[in-house]
Amino acid sequence: MKINIIFRIFLVISFLSVGSLARAGQLTIGAQYDGWNAINSTTVDSGTELLIPLSTYFKVNNDLGFYGQTEFANGNYTYGSTQTLTAFSDSVAGSDLHFLSFGLPSVASLAVNIPTGDQSWETKEAFSNIPEEFIDTRYRGRAWGASAIYALSFQDGKTSQFGAALGYFYTSAFIPTPGFANLNLGDSVYLGLNRIETFDGNKFSAIRLSVLRFFPTYQGGVATFQMGPNIDASYGFTDPKGFSYEIGAEFFTPAGRPLTSGGTLQTEPHDSFGQRFYLAPSLALGNLVLAGLVKYITPNDYPTVSTTYDGGGVLLGLNPTYVAPLDAASDLKFNAGYNYIIYHNMGDNYTADLDYSFWSVGTNYELKI
Repeated sequence: MKINIIFRIFLVISFLSVGSLARAGQLTIGAQYDGWNAINSTTVDSGTELLIPLSTYFKVNNDLGFYGQTEFANGNYTYGSTQTLTAFSDSVAGSDLHFLSFGLPSVASLAVNIPTGDQSWETKEAFSNIPEEFIDTRYRGRAWGASAIYALSFQDGKTSQFGAALGYFYTSAFIPTPGFANLNLGDSVYLGLNRIETFDGNKFSAIRLSVLRFFPTYQGGVATFQMGPNIDASYGFTDPKGFSYEIGAEFFTPAGRPLTSGGTLQTEPHDSFGQRFYLAPSLALGNLVLAGLVKYITPNDYPTVSTTYDGGGVLLGLNPTYVAPLDAASDLKFNAGYNYIIYHNMGDNYTADLDYSFWSVGTNYELKI
């Protein structure tokens, strides 16, 4: 099982958005419809999802705030036969505290993952879903977990500042399939650095670098996998009234695996994860934003005759959004998108490409409180 490293996203977002979180209280409720299918598969790989997310942020004062999020999901996933999901996803509750440390603006963010989701579902829908290296799984059903992140920033001249963050994520064991031994995906440590430079007209650029260090995954108390350190790097330029873009890369190092039956973890002879590169341009036309995405994933290092080989692939996406202000305290946000994915030959003498279509449409109602 490949590890879903979505928790990295939570840590990065916490680090980069703590300033915006502190501005005001907010309540958001939405509806999101996703659909996909494998165009040229010999089996029927397809699905639909209706997601109803709910999130809130409450500002106690200028230094302390609390937030929470959850979602209800109704989905149909087909891989030969069809399975139906009707359940809440996992929920997250947390807080952020702003203060001075070493005389510098700082923030500490604490969050708890509450297992309100179906812990067996991510395993059940894996074969009918688009591979996670292209599009993250939208539904989550895991175990109790907790994350903590500490970040600070310091000014570099009049128009730029540096930031640094250190985070830790803890996860407990859960049973993804009835009769399956307890699975513990392992903890991780996060280190992030960035440099933000501001320009006239609320424009800014951002250079970001982060590293994740993973601890072993255990199944029934036995170490079965350890993802190697993961490095992310990106540069972006944002013009809220014009053209913006971000370009970045995600680098994986060889993982730890038991190379013999019942053996201890050893560094694998080949890197099982390909490297990932992306370009995300966007154009703001008033309240309408046209956003695109190009993602390229290289083949991994395993030979094509191996069942561990992954040929990588390409994603091409267009995802416009539109904001309709209702009054001074609320607005509606509409989004839509289409992504075309080419998943290259998957190894074990399987040489055909597998093409996917993924489309979505949704809306969010945001109310400042």
